[in-house]
Amino acid sequence: MRTYAPNFSKDELLKFLQAVDDSLSEPVELTIIGGAAAALHYGATQVTNDIDTWERLTSVVLKAVREAAEKTGLKIPVNQVGIAESPYFYQDRLIRLKLRFRKLVVRVPERHDLALMKMARGTQHDLAVLEQMHAVQAFDLETLVSRFEEEMGETIAPDSVLRPLMRMLIERLFGKDASKKLKRKRTHGAGSTRV
Repeated sequence: MRTYAPNFSKDELLKFLQAVDDSLSEPVELTIIGGAAAALHYGATQVTNDIDTWERLTSVVLKAVREAAEKTGLKIPVNQVGIAESPYFYQDRLIRLKLRFRKLVVRVPERHDLALMKMARGTQHDLAVLEQMHAVQAFDLETLVSRFEEEMGETIAPDSVLRPLMRMLIERLFGKDASKKLKRKRTHGAGSTRV
């Protein structure tokens, strides 16, 4: 039997994170990825059912999350992502959100980096989120393609899996002809793997 996972809006995410901040006993930095990042900073209205982060969730964070859930009534799961595909230099481009928190610093990936992370998952939900982001502020095709070609070589998923997903994303956002910008296969070089 499938269990129901509630979905949360941007306002609910912000209310919850404010309560987390209020409950923290020390400064904490979180890099939020996935649908929560798209909702918090990039205008996606597709709701999300959790908050995914790169950082290890310390006992301080877990305690603040439990207290925030009690205070707000929002049972938003906060998870450390075990494995996710990302552009090689995404950490150099992280964006700190301008939130009025006292102890919690929230960063999200730059929009093109987030798009490549979600593209690599390849679900219809992820593609719908990227369409919403694109409608709010169009992605730059050249940036998407160059980061894919130059920084997505060190991935767990092989090029034979990622390249069709990337082609599908480009066609969905920019039209069929735009996918001609992609090479047929990855060439060996910095930040890439042999095929």
